[in-house]
Amino acid sequence: MNDGFRRFLVLLAVFCIAFLAVFVMRKIQGGNSLMDILTGRASGNGFESEEYTLRQKPSINLKDVEVLAAINAESAALVRAVVPSVVSIDTTGIRRERIRDLYGRTWVQPRAVQGQGSGVIVTKEGHVLTNHHVIQGTPRIRLTMHDGSVHSARVIGTDPNVDIAVLKIDSKGPFIPLKFGDSSKIEVGNTAFAIGSPFGLGTSVTEGKISAKKRPFSDSQVDLLQTSAAINPGNSGGPLINILGEIIGINSRIYSTNRDNPGFQGIGFAIPSNAAFKTMKDILDRGHPVRGFLGMAMEDLDPMTRREFGYEERAGVRITALVPDSPAMKAGLQKDDIVIRYKGEQIPSMRRLIALIQQSKVNEEVTLEIWREGAKHTLTATIGEADDFSKELLISEENKAQQRLDTQTILKAIGIVVRNPTEIERANDMRGIVITRIKPESKLKGKLLTGDIIHAINGRRVTTAQDFLARLAASASVQNTELTIQRGRSILHLTISPVRAE
Repeated sequence: MNDGFRRFLVLLAVFCIAFLAVFVMRKIQGGNSLMDILTGRASGNGFESEEYTLRQKPSINLKDVEVLAAINAESAALVRAVVPSVVSIDTTGIRRERIRDLYGRTWVQPRAVQGQGSGVIVTKEGHVLTNHHVIQGTPRIRLTMHDGSVHSARVIGTDPNVDIAVLKIDSKGPFIPLKFGDSSKIEVGNTAFAIGSPFGLGTSVTEGKISAKKRPFSDSQVDLLQTSAAINPGNSGGPLINILGEIIGINSRIYSTNRDNPGFQGIGFAIPSNAAFKTMKDILDRGHPVRGFLGMAMEDLDPMTRREFGYEERAGVRITALVPDSPAMKAGLQKDDIVIRYKGEQIPSMRRLIALIQQSKVNEEVTLEIWREGAKHTLTATIGEADDFSKELLISEENKAQQRLDTQTILKAIGIVVRNPTEIERANDMRGIVITRIKPESKLKGKLLTGDIIHAINGRRVTTAQDFLARLAASASVQNTELTIQRGRSILHLTISPVRAE
């Protein structure tokens, strides 16, 4: 063996010993013992596989939870039956914004805005019910069905006071509608399912209970249902259904303490199905919502009035005036009567009674329980239509002078000054008219504020200051007049008593 080969073997041996030493050191650092290395149990990642045995049977026998199993299966069957009738709504509109540069130059720049909500098919012809606020000011509406098909839709009519809109799918049916349930038969504690497209994620189903009924809101003409079924942004307009798959409400709003990033906190609200159905039927039959009318001016009771009339009950509103030949007068109602109940429901406030009257069907016979001169009486009245009486009121001799009051005189008596929106305000999608001044002698001082925006009179939209003045004069001369007002982010309702000629 020559010296060169011997040196090669020595170097190879040194390399192998060094490699082995490094290998052993790394294994020991990885958590292996020298014995593990010698016996070949050392692993590359320092982990030895564990033996395990899985349980083969459930914790409880199916026979012991037959009711829960049936509920589970029935819930799934219910959802499968109703989701084909729920649609996702995507809206597109143009908002014109006023832009100002560093040099003070301004111009109007259009900007596309998008919205998202839900809806429910309610007729075979393809009519869809949703919220007014979902489609407000958006000319382009796209519906996505549960099967993924996309359809355009048009607006048939809306009612902002109830927050209901009726759409029509621009495709040939027939479609699969859901049946309306009777929201008056709902009980607190009933199971309810909210269906819609929260955050645009597609059809989602949440389950909860009816937490409360008749929740009043200042910007809604109807009292709402409260539910614990999760409702999030994007659920608006979708149906709240019962265990039969019937519509018992239209999901409308949530309660959230975070206005910038609202999310479900266990409290959601829905428009009762009876109110939604009436509004939809009016729109389909007449093209606009129909308001019931009795023709009486009212006011809430104060302690002085209670003492004056010897009336000690908490509920009730006082009649302060009657429209001649109105349904109220024909029913035998009189000035200073106190209305305690309407169709059996106790009346807590003037606002509630006005809402009940306006929601009643035209020509419907309603019962009113009243307090008159220390005794209770029950009268029956036939509901009229507000629009008809606004046009054809027969004014008594006492009110003829009042009828001759011009719009400026009535506005002066009310004590407010209004204007149309400016171009910049219109560019920012402002609708309605703006209050610019509240006169010191105004009886509405403290109730209205400068900068308030008036959107509607008696539930009908206001378009211009001139339109507002004319309609205010026609209404305020003979009846209570309800104004729908925006103040910041809040929507308020204010009732003005009839204006009397001096």
